[in-house]
Amino acid sequence: MFRHIGGQTVNTVSFGSGDLPLVGISGSFGTWEIWQQPFELLSSQRRVIGYDHYGTGETRVPAELVTFDNQVQLLASVLDDFEVERCVLAGDSTMTTVALEAARRWPHRVAGLVLVSAGIDYTPDDAVIGFVHGLRHAFGATLDAFVELCLPEDDSGHLRLWLRDIITRTGGERAAQLVESFYEVDMRPHLRQIETPTLVIQGALDVLPTSPLSAAKELAREISNAELKVLSDAGHVPTLSRPEEVAKAIDTFITTRT
Repeated sequence: MFRHIGGQTVNTVSFGSGDLPLVGISGSFGTWEIWQQPFELLSSQRRVIGYDHYGTGETRVPAELVTFDNQVQLLASVLDDFEVERCVLAGDSTMTTVALEAARRWPHRVAGLVLVSAGIDYTPDDAVIGFVHGLRHAFGATLDAFVELCLPEDDSGHLRLWLRDIITRTGGERAAQLVESFYEVDMRPHLRQIETPTLVIQGALDVLPTSPLSAAKELAREISNAELKVLSDAGHVPTLSRPEEVAKAIDTFITTRT
């Protein structure tokens, strides 16, 4: 459902019911569909909310709005628009930083954090700069290579096709802008300020340089109330490739820790 939020038209979904909503924030240039399968599994007992953040999918906004701080403010506006006073935030990939920042700014609104395939420091190196160049100037080939890296466990290829379709709708230029918007983001100075119960989920097969296992371990170590769950047979997008495991881990976490 399209909703007018913060002066922009934002593509959102909300279904299921429960006292403590689960709000999903998809990775850098992914749409809400990154969370679709775990949401479907969890919605029999919980209310789930997702949205295409600035620059992705059907939320089409001016390029100048695609900044880290605006993504954090958009999340707060989504919570306000859905009249969510307190929730569990589930972030994916680079957008885990948005969930972390929201928990730091508004701890009273965040009962729990779920961080999937998380990173901490997005200072660009030559590989990242080259990736952004490829998004702009060789989108098809760059996207194919990226999807292969993200889903090494997808034997049939149907999930790669789905992920490719999701990112294609975001487009090369918007995807490049989204990556660039995280260049100055480094959450290390703030991690010890976060006391929210946190579940860190990491695929052991994740080879993306922005989300190494070492980053997941650092998050679990530096956040005072965090635990780490490593999925031995998952890559960078376990919400697509291992939705049952992700949903079960989230359900157990919410039930026992929030």
